[in-house]
Amino acid sequence: MSIKLRMLGGLLAGLLAWGPLQAREPLPALNLDLEQTTVSGISSGAFMAVQFGVAHSAAVRGVAATAGGPYFCSGRDAWAGAGVSRAMARCMQGDPAYPARPIGPEEQDAMVAATRAWAANGLIDASSGLARQRLWIFHGYNDGIVKAPVSTALADYYRHFLAPGQLFAKEELPAAHAQISASCPAHPGGTACNTCSSTGGNYINSCPAAPGSEQAYDAAGSALQFFYGPLERRPTPALGGQVLAFDQAPYVRKGGSPVDPIKVSLAGTGYLYLPADCRAGLPCRLHVAFHGCQQQAEKIGMDFVQGAGFNEWADANRIVVLYPQTAATSAVPITPFNPQGCWDWWGYNDFAFDMTGRYATKEGLQIAAVWRMVQALAAGQGGAPAPAPAKTALTLVDAGATQVLLAWGRAAAGERYRLYRQGADGAAEQRLTPEDFSDTAFVDGNLAPAGSYRYRLQILGADAQLRPGGELEARTAAAPPACDPYFSFSQGRPVTRNNRPTTQVCP
Repeated sequence: MSIKLRMLGGLLAGLLAWGPLQAREPLPALNLDLEQTTVSGISSGAFMAVQFGVAHSAAVRGVAATAGGPYFCSGRDAWAGAGVSRAMARCMQGDPAYPARPIGPEEQDAMVAATRAWAANGLIDASSGLARQRLWIFHGYNDGIVKAPVSTALADYYRHFLAPGQLFAKEELPAAHAQISASCPAHPGGTACNTCSSTGGNYINSCPAAPGSEQAYDAAGSALQFFYGPLERRPTPALGGQVLAFDQAPYVRKGGSPVDPIKVSLAGTGYLYLPADCRAGLPCRLHVAFHGCQQQAEKIGMDFVQGAGFNEWADANRIVVLYPQTAATSAVPITPFNPQGCWDWWGYNDFAFDMTGRYATKEGLQIAAVWRMVQALAAGQGGAPAPAPAKTALTLVDAGATQVLLAWGRAAAGERYRLYRQGADGAAEQRLTPEDFSDTAFVDGNLAPAGSYRYRLQILGADAQLRPGGELEARTAAAPPACDPYFSFSQGRPVTRNNRPTTQVCP
């Protein structure tokens, strides 16, 4: 068979596989505070969450990235997706077939320069919007797909824009490349989560919160409480909201005209978790959760939508969760070459002659489509304030080996906060926040692993009266072991540095 006939046969098979688009209703118009929007993602979804958060920093107040890298990481290597091997070598670093290319000072300077230039030209929101964001990073030390230096580079990128107290990085769990969920099994009839150090399946894993603990680590809870303050979690069997399917087609455009979502590697159907209070018109907030490669609904069903861990927190705290969906595509040139259903973080949707990095800006076809979804959801905004915090006292949200993540709720407008720390060795109490600190979360860093610390919060009200805001003790985690995992995409399994199959993982 000739090459042309084989290509034609593959193209026809792809067209038949798509089938007709599922008919779904448009998104509902809700009473959302658009400036309280937060985003998260795993793997390619983490790259997309970062891109979306940078492009729309005026609205996005928090970004959570699991196994993701810095903004515009692939740079101009992608060239309409043709340079994906170079993007993998720099922005993933875990496949021995693509020898790692470090993200050094020169690459960081290029990414920061692109951010500032595009902001000045209006291609993304003003970079001043990044200064108010909070960044939550997770990397498991058994992740051989997106290696630890890539997550470190993400933190280094954001440090150009954020204060230290606004960035939390968790890297002490033996997790592989996966969404870490405390909602396992995911849902009735769904696939249960994998063990913490496993790679593959639906890429949703369960990890103990600490060595020997029977409590599961709750990544969604850690991130959302960092963004919104102390929250309540509703047990999975008691969820009262609904998962709604919606038609993604009305939000997808190319060249200013509507386009079939499949042509930009988006699915026809997306999903929404809608708490009952939000459906009833009460003021709510929005979280956008981007799945990873091979986690789209056409591949794993509703496992990510119902089992990623966000709905339990959303249901109890008036948070709507948007789950946009990609589609696996390979019928070039009608669709991009994206056989694993990844989000476009390396430019596969850009024109062959376009090497500007449009995919990472507000003009990026997928970023623009998701933003239209966000705007549609917020169309019923009534101007009411966001929900009150579940509790206002000082709360320990999470702890790493060198960081402690603390949050509290704002009881009244005009409050300022003074946070103090004292070490277990009896050292003098130290004030951590500046005089005019008005944020409701703080990440204390540069701590000793496996150390004990005591924290105290004072609240200065608008009436200039000082009152206590709570005290607590926190212990940092032990430092993670030295670990150097790898993963071969051609073999579809973990390998050694020398590209040999292995079943060994770090404890």
